[in-house]
Amino acid sequence: MSEIEQFRSRARKWLAEAGIPGVPLDLEERFAVLRDWQRTLFDAGWMGLSWPCEAGGQGLSPRHQFVFAEELARAHAPAPIGLIGLDVVGPSINAFGTPEQRARFLPPLLSGEEIWCQGFSEPGSGSDLASLRTRAVRDGEDYVVDGQKVWTSWGAYADWCALLCRTDPAAAPKHAGISYLLVDMTSPGITVRPIVQMTGDPEFCEVFFDGVRVPAANLLGEENGGWRIALDTLSRERGNYTMRRRVEIEWMLADAVAQLRAIPESRRADPRVAEEIGKADLALRVLEAQTRRTLDRLTADTGADPLDSIDKLVLNDTEQAVCAAIAELLGPFRVAPGTSPLGLDAGRWVHDHYYSRAASIYGGTAQIQRNIVAERLLGLPRG
Repeated sequence: MSEIEQFRSRARKWLAEAGIPGVPLDLEERFAVLRDWQRTLFDAGWMGLSWPCEAGGQGLSPRHQFVFAEELARAHAPAPIGLIGLDVVGPSINAFGTPEQRARFLPPLLSGEEIWCQGFSEPGSGSDLASLRTRAVRDGEDYVVDGQKVWTSWGAYADWCALLCRTDPAAAPKHAGISYLLVDMTSPGITVRPIVQMTGDPEFCEVFFDGVRVPAANLLGEENGGWRIALDTLSRERGNYTMRRRVEIEWMLADAVAQLRAIPESRRADPRVAEEIGKADLALRVLEAQTRRTLDRLTADTGADPLDSIDKLVLNDTEQAVCAAIAELLGPFRVAPGTSPLGLDAGRWVHDHYYSRAASIYGGTAQIQRNIVAERLLGLPRG
């Protein structure tokens, strides 16, 4: 048995004995359950598998991390709550932070003791991120931050924020004057206003900064060097998230098929079942083919790569195709609670279908990803 298969066997055995938590639909209850679950995973040594040991991780490869994600999904176990920190912010802190910053921020990020959000998008500066207007002015040993962020996932629950802000308004090009600050969300002057999505969850937030003082020691990298770090953060978001989400969607479809198989054969003989499940499975096979080399890129840790944008585009289409196929099988139960005649849990699948509509927006819109592919892979001129 290979080392990676031994690892898989050990993970499968642990998960079989771990006591997998149920995940409530209510957002606040879900957050508490998943935070406790992250601590359980951390205490058992399953967090930060591909992180270096000096950063609090296990020093293994991205392939080990992917295998564990597969086993989580296979066991119908949820992902931990702190994925913004784990998949996105944490690797950038590890790559660009000082030894003091890594020692301070990474261990509680891994354990779920501290949850992170991203302060990137702004009103009018979402897709065109370099046009952001939130300002940070140096004042002695602090930066003073004023501005607004929006679409900040988990902003109402986060302990820390990875904040992009403008520290040189006169810089040209405009991305050259951006810095990356690590901001305590309990700081005076921060106001968080949740935004209720069509799923019913207030997961997104507006975040206002009014004279917020941030220690200069919380500058990640160099002043006015934040754009490079932001690109690293976004690249990790797309690559890591695509691999993990692909596994979750695989098992999402497997759950739907299991529910369909639990009903009498005469009911699942409806021709719509084979048609919609076939569409969903085809979309997943396309995503699987697309991401065959993604693990190699993550293992090589080559940094920002325009190929991540292709992965993200295919993931967008796949997530929406799978969820739309299952929603189609709900029929009128898409707008009525309960279990559909085909045995599908309407509440769960409607929630997932609504959530999937954001797939082509978060992490960089589909339009932005196509621009990246056109300019950086195909060499086309800017429009």
